[in-house]
Amino acid sequence: MFRQAKGSLIAALLASVTLCGSTVYAAEDASQLDITGTLIKPPCTASFPASQSVDIPKASLSALSADSSDWTDVDLNFKCLKGSQVLLRFTAGNGSFDSNTLRTTLDRLGLKTRLSDMTSAAKVVDLKLGEQHAFAVEDTLLMLKLSVRPVRIGSQMPAAGSYTSTLLMEMIYL
Repeated sequence: MFRQAKGSLIAALLASVTLCGSTVYAAEDASQLDITGTLIKPPCTASFPASQSVDIPKASLSALSADSSDWTDVDLNFKCLKGSQVLLRFTAGNGSFDSNTLRTTLDRLGLKTRLSDMTSAAKVVDLKLGEQHAFAVEDTLLMLKLSVRPVRIGSQMPAAGSYTSTLLMEMIYL
């Protein structure tokens, strides 16, 4: 019986050594990945503040009635590497009445939006809120002009008073 126990003990020890050996072997078989990278500057930089307030001049109710309120312009210029592309998406922060009219905090008053590419010759872009617009930068400067003007929504006039609206702009540089 002692021999059997001794034989079982030797078998158990051999099994342990074999298991330990396979664990060591697996550790030796592991590989290592060295990962490196480089951060670069984006191909474009905006020449305007990330957040800005635009004050629209006072508009009379009669100008709204005649649909003759004045446009207020905001320059959106980008300095880019030659051959870059700028992708822009304008989103109405407070909602919109249609694809280019922002809602305001004043009932029955909207802000009509317009975008112009002023880079080589003034060219109005078909601005649609929520859609992405692509601009190829042929040289190193992209000059855009966003314009807004108050407009009456519906047949009734809005009440006189102050109003606000929010327009968000997403920029992607390629």
